[in-house]
Amino acid sequence: MIGQLVDTAALVADLAATNKDAALKELLSVAQAAGAFGTKATKGLHKRLVEREAVGSTGLGNGVAVPHVKGDEIEKVVLVLARAKKGLEWHAIDGRAVNILFLLASPKDDPDMHLQCLRWIATLARSADFRRFFLDARDDRAMRDLLREMAPKV
Repeated sequence: MIGQLVDTAALVADLAATNKDAALKELLSVAQAAGAFGTKATKGLHKRLVEREAVGSTGLGNGVAVPHVKGDEIEKVVLVLARAKKGLEWHAIDGRAVNILFLLASPKDDPDMHLQCLRWIATLARSADFRRFFLDARDDRAMRDLLREMAPKV
């Protein structure tokens, strides 16, 4: 499943957003365009992401944030991987700005897949090599090649 997620991941080479709320909206817009859910669902999903961030930041540290949401309105697991070249304030655990964002949107009825994807994302987030190469990737193709290289070998 991770291999399929890598192949279908939506990539954003330079997020336009300048703050957390705008970034969440932009990531959801990209996920919606990738077919994860319909247009009407975006507002409710945004509200849930904001509520989740209020409980505790999804900023893992080392410049990485992993906002994630599950819902009945989500039709398929979608990963949006974005780079924020200027960095975003995310109230991350280490206080640093966030440059790499993984949005994971999953159907509510598949919690095991959601957790499997989060575990893989956490592995990427801990990898200094992944972070460095992702930030230095020249285009979407290089980003996807890096994801494929870092995907679990089955």
